[in-house]
Amino acid sequence: MIQKLHKILPVLLGVAFFTTACDDDNSFIPTITDEPSVLVVNQGLMGSLPGTLDLLSLTDGSYSAAICEIEGTPENAVECGGYLFIPQNEKNAVAVFDKSSLRRAATIAVPAPQSVCTDGNRVFAIGGDSIFRINPAALSVELKDTVGHTAFASVCVDGAVYVAIGRGWGQYDGGEFVAKVNPQTLEREYIKVGVNPYNQMAFDDKGNVFVTCSGNYADIPAAVYKIATDGSVSQVCEGGSAIDVANGTLYVITRTSSYDEKWNELSSCTFKTYNTATGTLQNEDFLVGDERPAAATFVKINPNDGDIYIGASGLTEGGFVSYTSAGNVYRYTSGGEFVAKYNAGVSPYTCVFVTRRVAE
Repeated sequence: MIQKLHKILPVLLGVAFFTTACDDDNSFIPTITDEPSVLVVNQGLMGSLPGTLDLLSLTDGSYSAAICEIEGTPENAVECGGYLFIPQNEKNAVAVFDKSSLRRAATIAVPAPQSVCTDGNRVFAIGGDSIFRINPAALSVELKDTVGHTAFASVCVDGAVYVAIGRGWGQYDGGEFVAKVNPQTLEREYIKVGVNPYNQMAFDDKGNVFVTCSGNYADIPAAVYKIATDGSVSQVCEGGSAIDVANGTLYVITRTSSYDEKWNELSSCTFKTYNTATGTLQNEDFLVGDERPAAATFVKINPNDGDIYIGASGLTEGGFVSYTSAGNVYRYTSGGEFVAKYNAGVSPYTCVFVTRRVAE
């Protein structure tokens, strides 16, 4: 599988010239195929262990860990223009990889980026208190503006960029808004949601936006809020550590932790679904069977087949959460039946579904 990574379409752009200029009838011209793949971003451990990028081939089912290293605590990732854009928070940069070869194509300076999103034509990076519009053809920032004091997650929906504006360290009020940003001018308006919207946002095919709000870790619990297409805001449910949306269904994983006297962490999760139109509970547990993650970090639904992917932190032999050992990615059918468990890197944080052009 690793060998295939070095036989990629971009190096074959000169094939037409090669076949006309060479008289060797035995010249080998490799076959180019489309390979549906899942790219997993692992965060590593801030200041200690670098992040990594893993590759799952949906053609042969092979999982290749640590295809490349991504320093500086990588965050989420998006595909645009044939590239994969990954924020490197501690490196003050957005790393750009060719999605087929998985080789780094560029590094774009953005201060402390927390997230990226795309409308399919442009990429928007959120860093510090600002939003940066990136031209994927030039691989550079073309426009920047202030968006909010502490900006976190972001999504692009129906001609607008939504950015969660949470609380910064030591801030005990405010941080209750999502900025709705015009992608052309970067002008913005603010929509009040729950307390401390943070690192999880999703949207449905109707244009409704969903955001997790962490609360204040005291008397205001975490909750998931919906921003409807008409601008109205409602709370869908309490909890919400990881969310995604597919086919009118909101998937909500809520992770809770407890600690022993030595501060060893024990985690457990609930797996619920809600109707995106009405907000009503659909399923108390969308997973079937006993094979399930105890310390989930993300949930993503493959738009092509509905399969469910859940990342999870590693566990010690005693069942405690480990932030220094390899985690896992769990795969389930759309009906919640277990398919496979893959050995990922440290702290798997997100995954992206792409079609790569590879040579056989």
